[in-house]
Amino acid sequence: MTPVYNGAATIEEALRSVRDQHYPKLEHVVVDGGSTDGTVEILARADGVRFVSEPDSGRVDAANKGVAMSGGEVIGFLNADDRYEPGALHAVGAALAIEPEHVWATGYCRIIDGGGAEIRRAVTAYKNLFLRHYSFPLYLTQNFISDPATFVRRRALEEAGPLDERYRISHDYDIWLRIARHHDPIVLRRYLSSFRMVEGTLSMAGFERQFAEHEQVARRRGEGHPAPVAANALMSRLIVAVYRGLRAARRLR
Repeated sequence: MTPVYNGAATIEEALRSVRDQHYPKLEHVVVDGGSTDGTVEILARADGVRFVSEPDSGRVDAANKGVAMSGGEVIGFLNADDRYEPGALHAVGAALAIEPEHVWATGYCRIIDGGGAEIRRAVTAYKNLFLRHYSFPLYLTQNFISDPATFVRRRALEEAGPLDERYRISHDYDIWLRIARHHDPIVLRRYLSSFRMVEGTLSMAGFERQFAEHEQVARRRGEGHPAPVAANALMSRLIVAVYRGLRAARRLR
């Protein structure tokens, strides 16, 4: 499912990346928050898309609406400015079919700029390293699972409950930690998606809030794991401090 608001610049690429998967029995639900930039017109003429356009309280509200509208056994969340890698859905479907006892799967995710070129390869390599060594305590130390590269069986999502609107940016970390508390994911060592990061997106504009939320989520979901929770608080504050320093250095230049 895809939440969108005024995403005309990128929504066609996101829709195409889903359509080009050529996956059987695929349902693409899009929840639009009342766009005024032509997004609704793009959705109206798109093939294989079921959408609704109405006011909402943000991405989390839209995502919860989309889940309620959908009927699929496995659910994935794809932002309107992100895209799937070729063959991603077939890889996930095959993995979940082979291991039916697993309720969710995740994989690698590239970071791309506004033009679609890959950036921040070192950050991606860092996250992939942690993902290859996944454990629940390790996941509590920092968020290295990428939302658009993650898929969950409906029954596990319903057991965990809806996405929490208190977390404007880190709601994905919260829901995956809730599921991870009881179930380890299948980790696919391949790229499944690309996440767009440009100035003005939530992840850039709300950088400090994002890591403050990470710390809150880990504390809330990390009962019985005090050391990883403490590590999350330390790492979150350290990452924010480093980025502050980098931004200050750029301004001085």
